[in-house]
Amino acid sequence: MSISPGYQLQGTLKFTPHSPQNPSCWSLSRKIPIALVALFTVMNSGLSASLPSNAIPYLRPEFHLSDGPQTSLPTSLFLVGYTVGPLVFSPLSETVGRRLVLLSTFGVFVLSTLGCALAPNWPVLLVFRFLCGSMGSAPQTVVGGIYADLFEERRSRGRAMLLYMSASSFGPILGPIISGFASPHNWRWTFWIELIFAGCTFVETFAPVLLKREATRLRSQGLDVSLAQEKMDMVRILQRPLAMLVLEPIISCTALFIALAYSGVSFEYSDDFVGFFTCTAFSALAYDTYYERAKKAGQQWTNSPELHRLPISCIGGIGLTVSLLWLAWSSRPSIPWALPMSSGLLFGFAYQTIFISLLTYVTDAYTIYSASALASSVILRSLLGAVFPLAVRPMYNAWGVAWATSFVGLLSLLCVPIPFGLIAFGKRIRERSRYRCV
Repeated sequence: MSISPGYQLQGTLKFTPHSPQNPSCWSLSRKIPIALVALFTVMNSGLSASLPSNAIPYLRPEFHLSDGPQTSLPTSLFLVGYTVGPLVFSPLSETVGRRLVLLSTFGVFVLSTLGCALAPNWPVLLVFRFLCGSMGSAPQTVVGGIYADLFEERRSRGRAMLLYMSASSFGPILGPIISGFASPHNWRWTFWIELIFAGCTFVETFAPVLLKREATRLRSQGLDVSLAQEKMDMVRILQRPLAMLVLEPIISCTALFIALAYSGVSFEYSDDFVGFFTCTAFSALAYDTYYERAKKAGQQWTNSPELHRLPISCIGGIGLTVSLLWLAWSSRPSIPWALPMSSGLLFGFAYQTIFISLLTYVTDAYTIYSASALASSVILRSLLGAVFPLAVRPMYNAWGVAWATSFVGLLSLLCVPIPFGLIAFGKRIRERSRYRCV
């Protein structure tokens, strides 16, 4: 009986240094295809979220619907599913592995999308939209965990997470474009196009699951092998995302800020800030390059994970508030349309910098539990996203464009201190966390 190459038994079963079995030590030629396939599923999931947006006017006559809140249900129920799925799939991926969770959920996601395309009536469509959201939520959180598994070095992980978050943001913007072209022909084609994009396979990347497989093989040969963190309480595992959201200040604060920024997407022009995603990516990479040069120069501030990830979100937070107030008070008939529309440029920059920097910081802080940490953010973000479409029309009817949009802008102002507070107190908070990894 022998231990497979790349493993060592020293009290507990572990990887050897630079083990070829450890996902973080795999070659780039092996990592990149997995990362790209995972990226594709994230974009596919995000695309599905907004697909019905421009199809509603065409499916309404077929299902005999009036123009009211019920027309928002295909999107709202999808986002409700986004709040339910992460509670189960993210902690499961940290227990049974990423591959099993992603393959099983993506399979049901594809079948549910097929159900939407063939739905004979309104209730059936809504049921399948909820299932699409529940199953489609898995890539939004588990893929962040895959990148944490594959890219241990902080700079590589940051760049991988930049791509992941850009795909996560870009998918919902592509949805209305696709449905806008397809729906006049037949609204069902919006879902058939989604099916064309589907179909992926995955390699396991979660290190504890790979160790567990080797331990199982050795035990079958009569060797007594133990693993660190082997005992699993399934109830506690499934409670992890909510526990982190409630008990971890880093998670709760970043999730709140991202959720509020996400809700602001409803007010801005998506075609205006799509192009600004590229500028945001270049800004993030430029700051990353500046950070690496300072690190090589031996500057002490580079030892802080907070100062590596959070400064650009400080700028983004201020930009978010300014962009919403700009939109609120320039949206008048007497003001040229280009002025309020231009606020989307600043909003796009602010939204992406907040999204990228805060979630990358969370992934750094909770690497092995990053899927659950990201799930906490997705849950709150999707909950607000589900409620906002139902509340936004009454709010605008009651308050008008200026005050309704200003209300959201003033709420975002309350979140501006969050990244500054994490820079000041993040280290102390992490040191007291039961889930900390850095």
